[in-house]
Amino acid sequence: MVARTGVSIQEFVEIVENNPDKHFDLTAEGEIIEDSPNLIHGMIQARIAFYLGVWMDTNTLPDYVVATEVAHELDGWPCRPDVSINRTDDEQIPKVAPLLAVEIKSDSNTYSDLRAKAHQYIARGSKMVWLVYPEKQLVEVYQPNADDQILTTTDTLEGGTALLGFSVAIRELLAQGK
Repeated sequence: MVARTGVSIQEFVEIVENNPDKHFDLTAEGEIIEDSPNLIHGMIQARIAFYLGVWMDTNTLPDYVVATEVAHELDGWPCRPDVSINRTDDEQIPKVAPLLAVEIKSDSNTYSDLRAKAHQYIARGSKMVWLVYPEKQLVEVYQPNADDQILTTTDTLEGGTALLGFSVAIRELLAQGK
């Protein structure tokens, strides 16, 4: 369900704050949609944030932090990645593209919209984007000037030049019963 289209990031934040019993997301075109993330979505989101946090604790990535559900305003494009790695010196509503943006498919997302979001993040300066598809048990990886990757549960997700030394098995990220 589309709640509103063509809103500013400030209007989005106001809608979210005025409706604490609902969850909203933004499409690649900046449409606000009401979303209902399920338990699996939440578990995977927490797991990704955990693995990234552990990696950041043991690696030198000064001035960055792992965050979840943070509204961004990137060159006029409102977005809200499920998980991101952001500069700590940015504003409360970041204006600098996250180093990493992660989007996890929920029922209200389409595959084409998630892929459009990945391209929006990359065009605005993100060094890596992960699109996570729990039901298909795969992850798509996008990076500037590189071929897109499709990883399955037999593969390992590498951080590349954006997250040097980061590595986790896809089966670990997508595990639903551990």
